[in-house]
Amino acid sequence: MTMKIKIDYFSKDIAEAIGAGIYRISVIKENGNAAPLYIGESVFVLVRCAAHLFELKKDPAYFGFTKESIDNEKITLKFEMLHQIDDRAKRKHREKEIINETLKTQDLICQNGISDRMKDIDDKIESLALFLAGE
Repeated sequence: MTMKIKIDYFSKDIAEAIGAGIYRISVIKENGNAAPLYIGESVFVLVRCAAHLFELKKDPAYFGFTKESIDNEKITLKFEMLHQIDDRAKRKHREKEIINETLKTQDLICQNGISDRMKDIDDKIESLALFLAGE
C-alpha cells in the first residue's frame, strides 16, 4: 500500500510529545482548510501516534482514507501536542473537555464524541470524503 499524503509529525513540538499529554491529529487540504480527525491522550504520545501511523499504513480506512485519498499528495496529516499533562486523571478529564469544546464548532472526522471512541469505518470514510470534497 502506497501512502503519498504528507505527514507533519509534531514538527513544532516533538520534544514535548516524548512524554504524557493530549494530542490532536488533523487533516489539512491544499487550500489550508483543516479538520480534526482524532483527539487522544497517552502517557507516551510519540509512541501512541506512531501506532496510529502504523494502523493507517496497514489500513487507510483507520482514519477514513480510501486507496485514492491516501495517495493524494495535496493532503497533509498533522500530529500536534495540545497539552502536556502527566497526571492520568487530569489528562483524561482535559481530553474530554477538549473533545466537547471541539464538537461545539466542528465534527471530529473519526470520533463519535464519546471520549476517544472511533466511529464505524464507513462513517469515518464518509466524514472524511465530505470534508475533502468541500471548500
